[in-house]
Amino acid sequence: MITRNTVKRIASLQQQKFRKELGLFVVEGRKTVSELLQSRLEVDSLFATQAFLDGSDVPFPQAEIVTEVQMQQMSGLDTPPGLLAVAKIPKNGQISASTQLILALDGIANPGNMGTLLRTAEWFGLHDVVCSTDCVEIWNPKVIQAAMGSAFRINIIATDLPGFLTEQKQLGKAIYGALLEGENLFEIKEKVEGILVIGSESHGIRKEVLPYITRPLTIPRKDGSPTESLNAAVAAGILMAELTR
Repeated sequence: MITRNTVKRIASLQQQKFRKELGLFVVEGRKTVSELLQSRLEVDSLFATQAFLDGSDVPFPQAEIVTEVQMQQMSGLDTPPGLLAVAKIPKNGQISASTQLILALDGIANPGNMGTLLRTAEWFGLHDVVCSTDCVEIWNPKVIQAAMGSAFRINIIATDLPGFLTEQKQLGKAIYGALLEGENLFEIKEKVEGILVIGSESHGIRKEVLPYITRPLTIPRKDGSPTESLNAAVAAGILMAELTR
């Protein structure tokens, strides 16, 4: 039977401090937990309420049964789905020698946007995502929920972004940047390889990163549109769709 200390330990994983200290993160809900169980990540523990198991069309025989109150205490959601897993945070990955498109994120702070960016990158076949060290933490529960399993499959690296771009530039990689002024995205004809840099929601690509951009790209705005900019995840989706076409 689950102990009070275990419940307290899992509840603490809603905070980044304890995720880092314990090397663990939380996943909730049938779909996302199922994605986790099928991934390469190591699952530490799995918990479910009896009501969830009775109503689920998918068996989870390895789940330890907990009460509704215990699930509420462990969950970070207002309405817990009744299934919660704890997994080990994987070690920082490495970019493999590849000519494919790599997504680089500069200061993405919104968890929902980060999760959407990971999910969209996987949709368009990108395998590597590089995050600046001040991006929102990948293992934040809100990022995990928004990514819907993509965070478990994509190779994600948190690193000094200027340092990474310096290395890539020395290797001769093209570095594309999403900017308001640049080459018309829809006029690119050749096969695209290299790094696509997406800036933060409020500041765009920062001035310390801008010098590394070798090919600025812009998504042309419809004449007369008063909108000044696009959401970071929306802009990235449009860019990835076109660059991988």
